[in-house]
Amino acid sequence: MSIENTPTYSDRIEDEIIVPWSLHEILFGLASVVLLSIVGVSVAYRWPATTNIVVVVYELAYVFPVLVVLLFKQVRPEILGFRSFTLKNLAIGCGLLFGAYLIIMVHNLLLLSFGIAPQGEYLTELFNADEDFWVLVFVGVIIAPLAEEIFFRGFLFSGFRQKYGWKRAALLSATLFSVAHLQLVVLIPTFLMGFVLAYLFHRSKSIWPGVILHLAVNAFTFGVIYFLSFLETFL
Repeated sequence: MSIENTPTYSDRIEDEIIVPWSLHEILFGLASVVLLSIVGVSVAYRWPATTNIVVVVYELAYVFPVLVVLLFKQVRPEILGFRSFTLKNLAIGCGLLFGAYLIIMVHNLLLLSFGIAPQGEYLTELFNADEDFWVLVFVGVIIAPLAEEIFFRGFLFSGFRQKYGWKRAALLSATLFSVAHLQLVVLIPTFLMGFVLAYLFHRSKSIWPGVILHLAVNAFTFGVIYFLSFLETFL
C-alpha cells in the first residue's frame, strides 16, 4: 500500500479517536497547568486587587498547553471532541450523573455527621463575603465547563486511553480532575463526576455532552447557594 493511501488518525476519526500526542505531551500539559497556577496564586497573594483576573486566568490555563500541542502537532479541533452528539448520549449522561449524585448525597451526610462542612458551605461563605462571588459564578458556570472538559476529557483522557485503555484512562483523568479542585471534601464527588464525564466522552466521541452536564451541575450548585443565601435574609 502506498503512503498516500495509508489511513491516518484524522482519516479514521469517524471510527475511533486516534490522538497524536503521547505521555510526554500530557506531562507537559500537567506541568504547564501547575506552573501557571503557582504563578497565579503568587500574583494574587502579592497583589490582592488582581484576584478576579487570576481566577479567570487560572481556568484558562487549562487551555494553554492544549493549544500549544494542537499547534505543534498541526491537528484539527475535532480531535479533542468538537463534534456533534446525540440526545441519547446526553440522556445517558444525565442518568449516570443522577446515580453519582445519590452517592454524593450520602458522602455529604457522612461529612456533616463528623462535623465537616461540605463544599456548599464553603461557597456560601464566599457569597456572603463580597461581590467577588459573582466572578466565581461567571468562571464556574461559563469558563470552567469548557476549559476543564477540553483539558481533562479531550486532552488527558484521550491520551491516557490510547496508552492504557478507556477504563484506566477514566480512573486517571478523574483522579487528576478531583485533585485539581484542591479541596479534600470534594475529592470523592469530583472523582465520580470526572469518571462519568470521561465515560460519556468515550461513548459519544464528543466533548459537548460533558460541557453541557458540567455547566448544568455548576449552575445548579451556585443557584442553590444563591437561593439559600437569599432565604437567610428573611430568617
